[in-house]
Amino acid sequence: MISRNPTIINLKRLLFWSIILPTCLVLTACESTQPQPEPAPAQDASEPAAPEIDPIVLRDLLEQADAALARDHLTYPVEGSAYAIYAYILDVQPGQEDAMRGLEHIVEQYIALAMGALEHHRYASARSMLSRARIINPTHPSIEPTEQQIRLLSQAQRDVLKLTQDQLTYPDKATLHSLQTLAQVPANSSCRFTISAKNDVQGRWIYQRLAQAEGGEPNARIRAQIRIRLPATVERLCFPT
Repeated sequence: MISRNPTIINLKRLLFWSIILPTCLVLTACESTQPQPEPAPAQDASEPAAPEIDPIVLRDLLEQADAALARDHLTYPVEGSAYAIYAYILDVQPGQEDAMRGLEHIVEQYIALAMGALEHHRYASARSMLSRARIINPTHPSIEPTEQQIRLLSQAQRDVLKLTQDQLTYPDKATLHSLQTLAQVPANSSCRFTISAKNDVQGRWIYQRLAQAEGGEPNARIRAQIRIRLPATVERLCFPT
């Protein structure tokens, strides 16, 4: 059995720790001297301020848009149109009140143009004007009623009787017969009449001839609107019931 000298063992242990211990101390010191990452800056919870256009520039843009609106330069051509200018303002400065009101005026103008086209029985033009209004504001409360009116009138049966001033001044049996025939409402229909005449007296005379049935009794179903304008005509619009 081999015996080990305790002195030699102790010397070996001493030599081991004399090498290892300084190395550990150096490594520890190096770790402690490494730069520590800086904490990330706290996020600002406040909302960024809304952008604003310079007041002088804004005033100039609004004046240009208002001038385009007055010229009926609403959306087309796009360049320089009222819609393009108002849209630019709202893109840079969302919610700008004058631009929002400007878009509202464009929609109202298109609806007025649609109604004007409808009055002259230009149904395709009326639909086109209403489509442009819908592009700007599809939820505008006047769009749906206008669309219904366009649909109703475009599907109505329309008859027009033209009258000369001689026929109205010296009415003959043929003229009276034409008026009474036009007054006969077709079955399963509801009709409305528009009378155009040079004055109110002439318009009322035409209405009385319409309302007088073949037997001389008044026709209670006749409802007419009188307009003072020439040429003298009677228009009948009938809708299925």
